[in-house]
Amino acid sequence: MSNQRELASDLEAVTSIRTITSIYQEIASFRMNQLRGQVAKTREFLDGVAAVYNHTKTAYLASLQNVPFDNRKKKMIASGFLRKNGKRVDVLLSANEHLYGTLILDIWGHYLNEINSQKSDAVVVGSFGKYLANNEKISGELIYFDLDDDQPEADQIKKIVDVISKYEKVVVHHGQMISVITQEPVQSEISGGISYGQKIQKSAKRYLFEPSPEKILEFFETEVVGALFNQTVLEHELARFAARMVAMDQATENANEEIKKINRQLSNLRKRVLNSKQLQVYAGFSLWKKEEKWF
Repeated sequence: MSNQRELASDLEAVTSIRTITSIYQEIASFRMNQLRGQVAKTREFLDGVAAVYNHTKTAYLASLQNVPFDNRKKKMIASGFLRKNGKRVDVLLSANEHLYGTLILDIWGHYLNEINSQKSDAVVVGSFGKYLANNEKISGELIYFDLDDDQPEADQIKKIVDVISKYEKVVVHHGQMISVITQEPVQSEISGGISYGQKIQKSAKRYLFEPSPEKILEFFETEVVGALFNQTVLEHELARFAARMVAMDQATENANEEIKKINRQLSNLRKRVLNSKQLQVYAGFSLWKKEEKWF
């Protein structure tokens, strides 16, 4: 059984933990509220960009419907925006710190299943992801990148985009905030590339492009990947802060329960000490009475 000094020490430690978790919770809540508006605005903008891209892509393919397949292939490769390596890469967005609940491990579980089944190249972002990857046997090529958890630098993102933009298919595995208390692992394909074997829609609308559809699509192929990757980083950051807020809220509640438990133990211990002292006083009084009778 713990004595009063040990219980007082435990109470001080748990109270400190509660203070720390409360601070982390407040910071996570603040950053989450900052990011929610930014993510929503960026998502709306990229939806519009994606619509323009799809119109351009469909119209360009429709313009090639009378071109023989072999000539179509040469024409598209020569234009520059299809010079990919023909491979798939799966990108894991993890974290450098902990205290995000089970979110990062949940994303990792889905990511590991995907790269093992697809036999794709692997890109891991964040030191926690690097630690997890080093403890697994990954068959394909593994590339690691650093990325700050809070407000990552443009140069860090550019290094990642320069590598993944060379792939035919880019799938990013990240967290997404469904609600304040619910965050889920999701995967987003951000390549959106055009294949020269892709089926042509004969009913597609015809557009006039300036300077040319090839130039416009080349711009999309190089710039949209970066914009979409930036969006997945923001989505992941938002999910991480929401997950931390929930985890810290639960930790604070656990600390409160532990403090109540220790206070009850202290109260019971004080009562036992008081009762013991009262018994000693009563025993001494009884003994004094017995001694008084002898005189």
